[in-house]
Amino acid sequence: MKRIEAGQTAEAPRPTAISTTAFAATRTPELLERKLLRLSARIEELESERSQFEKFAAMAAHELLQPLVMTEAYATQVSERAGHGLDLNSRHDLEAIVRISARVRLLVDGLLASAREGGRPLRREQIDLTSVVQDCVRMLDAEIQSRNARLDIDAMPVVEGDPVLLSGVFTNLLSNALKYGPRSGGDIRVSAVRCEAGWTFAVESHGPAIAEEGRESVFRAWERGPGERRARGAGLGLAIVRHIIERHGGHVGVTSPSDSSNRFFFTLPA
Repeated sequence: MKRIEAGQTAEAPRPTAISTTAFAATRTPELLERKLLRLSARIEELESERSQFEKFAAMAAHELLQPLVMTEAYATQVSERAGHGLDLNSRHDLEAIVRISARVRLLVDGLLASAREGGRPLRREQIDLTSVVQDCVRMLDAEIQSRNARLDIDAMPVVEGDPVLLSGVFTNLLSNALKYGPRSGGDIRVSAVRCEAGWTFAVESHGPAIAEEGRESVFRAWERGPGERRARGAGLGLAIVRHIIERHGGHVGVTSPSDSSNRFFFTLPA
């Protein structure tokens, strides 16, 4: 035992040193647990959003199907009944109504099947996208002509996927390019570029540039970008596009090459 001489005071006991490494080690499991809880909550939230969207898509597709079938049937009856009594332009217009109604009905059928199948693997087949894009252009011909729009379309590859759903993707993007582009004389470029993961497709057109902070929200259901009030729509088209592309194993996005243009793109695996 240590003696204390006269005039000396006892030293206070020194605290035991705890290394920074040891302290961090005691905190690591706690931090990981909190992060895991946050990630689990986010996963549940995303699953809930996906489930709600699929239920809505099924409901919307079901409600749209009957009017489309009736439109197609009545247009066919009028065309058959009138026969050659109609002038050439009227016959062409009726044929266009029948053709467009049939294609939209197929798209709605595809969306309904996709929503019902949920997370099950997508049914795939070899698709020549050249004919898919050509059909989309024909379906939008009246609007293309009325706006005097100019289209520049790359050669399209053959990919694997659902032809009806991918047709809906191109139709939606082309329709938006017309809707938000100049009222007359706009240029629309449709490109296909081979990339490491597969193919990147893009539809680039003139129109008010989408601000960086709004580029994610335009793909959410019911949300519309700034300045969209002048165009019809409920804010579902791009949400459906994202749903279709993600089911095909790709992703979507948008950039603005200039202050007066937007480039909507999506990828598909090779």
